[in-house]
Amino acid sequence: MNILKTFTIATEQPDTFLVYWTNTPMRPKGLLRVRVLPQIEDRQIAAELAAMRYLLEDKGVVGNTVIGNANTKLVVSLGAIRKLQAMKSDKAHLAPYANFLTTRFAGCPVSVGKDADWFDDFPLESSEDLLVSAPHRETVTVAGFGEVSVTHHVLERIADRFLSAAERSAQAAWKKLRELSSDSSVREVIRHSLWAAAQYAHHGKQEGRYFLNARRNLVLVVTNNIGEGKRLVTAYPANGQFHELPKAA
Repeated sequence: MNILKTFTIATEQPDTFLVYWTNTPMRPKGLLRVRVLPQIEDRQIAAELAAMRYLLEDKGVVGNTVIGNANTKLVVSLGAIRKLQAMKSDKAHLAPYANFLTTRFAGCPVSVGKDADWFDDFPLESSEDLLVSAPHRETVTVAGFGEVSVTHHVLERIADRFLSAAERSAQAAWKKLRELSSDSSVREVIRHSLWAAAQYAHHGKQEGRYFLNARRNLVLVVTNNIGEGKRLVTAYPANGQFHELPKAA
């Protein structure tokens, strides 16, 4: 059983928070002094989310290659984080900061712990600084294209299409998505019809780009919206509406 336990405390500075953390049940392992830029709403929640992602992914405090699963337990100090993972929160502006909890670490059970005794008298001078200026999104690699961020929706589509009821889990869906998107058979394709592009343009949007996994007959749809960057938003079975991109002369 892996565990990451965090507890966030506000300081006298409205943009700075102390996040105590441990990967053992009882004693503290470290302290992050997290500064959140003023334009970010609900800064204390954003601070704990950013600290969790940093500890899990950048520091690897429960393992360098861990994917969220039932044996990796997350204990947080703010109930809003559990709601964000369950996608039942009314704080939509924080969803990008919780992206790691709805994709790569969606399989982790999250509980709320209000006990602060475990970090009493932990020295402040041992803190590590962390700046939060923007959300960090989970990414996968689309072969021949590059890294794209991932939505929870595309994980659901992968689970529905490629995993049996017995093996269906967030952990398995994440692994399968990485396998499908990076497969050597993936190539970009375009639609036969221009109707979809015209519909998107009519609503002031740009049509996504389509990548076919020929081995599994699956189309991956990538969008590139202002402020969001390149995102893998959905996946569905291919049909006759797609064809190869014309080769350069």
